[in-house]
Amino acid sequence: MYQIIQKIYEKNNKILKEGVKRVLNGEDVSSLTSAIKDFTDVLGKELFSEVVTQIEKLVFEDSKRQSEYEAVRFAEKSLITKNGKAKFERRYYKDNETGENVCLTDKILGIDKGERIDKKVKAELIQKASEQSYSRSGKLVVPEMEISATTVMRNVRKNDWKMEIKERKEEEKIKAKNIFIQVDEDHVKERNKKGRTISKIVTIYTRKRTLTKPERIDKVKIPRKELVDKFTFSGLYKDTQEMWEDVAYYIDCTYKKEEIETVFVMGDGATYIKAGTEWIGKSVFVIDTFHLEKYINNLNFDEYLKKKLQEAIEEYDPISTENIMKEAIKKVEEEIKEDERLGRNTKRLENRLKKVKETKTYLMNQWDGIEAHDIYKDKLTGCCQEGQVHHTLSERLSTDAKVWSENGIDEMSQLRAFTQNKGDIYQKLIDISTEEKREKKIEKLEKRIRKKANKKIFGTTGVKIPIGMARDELYYELKDIWYGKAV
Repeated sequence: MYQIIQKIYEKNNKILKEGVKRVLNGEDVSSLTSAIKDFTDVLGKELFSEVVTQIEKLVFEDSKRQSEYEAVRFAEKSLITKNGKAKFERRYYKDNETGENVCLTDKILGIDKGERIDKKVKAELIQKASEQSYSRSGKLVVPEMEISATTVMRNVRKNDWKMEIKERKEEEKIKAKNIFIQVDEDHVKERNKKGRTISKIVTIYTRKRTLTKPERIDKVKIPRKELVDKFTFSGLYKDTQEMWEDVAYYIDCTYKKEEIETVFVMGDGATYIKAGTEWIGKSVFVIDTFHLEKYINNLNFDEYLKKKLQEAIEEYDPISTENIMKEAIKKVEEEIKEDERLGRNTKRLENRLKKVKETKTYLMNQWDGIEAHDIYKDKLTGCCQEGQVHHTLSERLSTDAKVWSENGIDEMSQLRAFTQNKGDIYQKLIDISTEEKREKKIEKLEKRIRKKANKKIFGTTGVKIPIGMARDELYYELKDIWYGKAV
């Protein structure tokens, strides 16, 4: 290994020398640090290429390989790494059994067919892309090298970001009497389509835990809380059954069934949300107070009726609630008639009437969900799904009126949920790459080459770097600069 590094150093030490010259001739130390950075980038790329060349040589010389694969031709390959784009040559071999051309060195190194970006770099690109635009992500990962927005997008899109759910051992399953399932959606603008596309989000947790308290920290006005045992699903989920099957399977794999008393399905009362009670055992639907308040605010035009409506709902009185809504409808209808008589424009009042009627229908249809707040008041902790929607979806998908394709919405929603669940993007890429089992003869070849590479590249006792030649070429170059003899 030392010989390889020495070879690269001798080839590229001009980069270091120029940096040293500039800083010793009066320039800022940044001249030297920049030169060192340039040199280490070159070192990284060339060291990688040299190691690949050595491995390729070992593959070519392997006696057992020669009986199984016939060398065909050399081909150049480039791979984007953290140090920049590395280039190297390796052979294609013909499989004597199948007649297929394969690149054995790529397979041993875990480089997929057509792969142009190192998986670590790819994982960082995808992580950045989950937080900001594709174009910006491509500029941040590899220094002084811009990866196109299209390339970043393709790497996000071609992978399935659904979290793999594994059944826990019985003793590792979570004990919880109550499980909370919050369901909502984000409305995302889709390219070449009127209106917006809905991306759904499901958040599962067992309780809320206070992180900060106002009395302890002066700057904190409202206590910050976190969801315990939180897990998130997200995506288009056009098939409601698929969504609830995923949720039900996760609960079966994660929680002790015999410990569960109630599962609360919380949301705005949409049909696909309430359908969860048909799929999840011991479940009950609870209306989300955020959406309930939004409908109550449709009576803002009359503070007296609004206050009466709030009181009726707080007392869980459906008859009074319905009567108040009828009174509100009647009042708006009378105002419309009066304006029509006076020849005024009634469009504003007609819109108000429409909203008031919608509120009446909504309250009556969701009364079971409203009443659940009274029945289970000792167990409910409030719904915070709007915050989950914003944090998981809106920040990336719908803020600043971004426009997406349908596939883009689905993949990014899944990716955002994947990162929320603390998924390891790099490990996911590795798992996808090794999903197809390699042929046994390639695995045997890999083991042989690994042993030979350790011995040839690193030696039998590890890396030995000579330390006796302290006054090397760089030392004399510095000396010349110091005494003003350097050109």
